[in-house]
Amino acid sequence: MYYTLIKGPPYGNLGFEEREEIRETLRNRLETHGIRFLEYHWIWDEDDRCLLLVGQYDQMENASLWIQALESMGFIVCIKTHLPGEGFEVQRVRNSPSNFF
Repeated sequence: MYYTLIKGPPYGNLGFEEREEIRETLRNRLETHGIRFLEYHWIWDEDDRCLLLVGQYDQMENASLWIQALESMGFIVCIKTHLPGEGFEVQRVRNSPSNFF
């Protein structure tokens, strides 16, 4: 499974209210592009960074148009094959081609 996530800013040592402001800013940015989800799934990140799940696909090729659209809107897209708590994780950040870490 390939999980497509929008990568937001780091939370750092922020409290709940400040973290919620970061999430609200990301939701508003999506809405300015006409994108609204019924539910927003925020994913824990080992770097304590804001991550929003925006899609999941059986094959990476199926996600490519959605990823390109999000990147064209200025979002940093992260692709993971496992979410936290599922075991081994492989991820790629999309904003410049083929950045692996």
